[in-house]
Amino acid sequence: MQASNRAIGCIGKCTIGLRAEELDQITDNISTTLSHPKGRKIFQRYLERQNLQSCLECLELYTICSQFLAEERHQSRSGKSDIVSLTNNVIIVQELAEDISGVPQIDKALMERFNKALEEGTRQALLAVLEDTRDQLQNFLRRVHEAFKNYASQPCPLTK
Repeated sequence: MQASNRAIGCIGKCTIGLRAEELDQITDNISTTLSHPKGRKIFQRYLERQNLQSCLECLELYTICSQFLAEERHQSRSGKSDIVSLTNNVIIVQELAEDISGVPQIDKALMERFNKALEEGTRQALLAVLEDTRDQLQNFLRRVHEAFKNYASQPCPLTK
């Protein structure tokens, strides 16, 4: 089956201006959805419509972890890596993770890894706990992604 090159109009899901093949591509898997700004926005809209609060909290924390990791990569490349700033970012993520409930991936073992990384205080340990947290959040969101893919491919719920 050949995908249409026609752009998708507003279907009540923030997909305006996307081509059918682009929508299919960004909703293909959880990793692609989360790494694409438009995919993340459509996924967020889906979670809001479904009233999936713990998933919304995970998505927000996933986004924060990703931003902190991207900032650190950029600072490292430019030779301006700051261990104090990285430590503060890890503390922020730890505090936010502690507030999320109903997510089995955010468990005692992960919280202990935060404490260990902060005790160790090395760039490598701090980055590892941020990456692990981001990956755990992605794993949790994976369970709702299949339903999201179906939602994204359906006609607008706002049209008759």
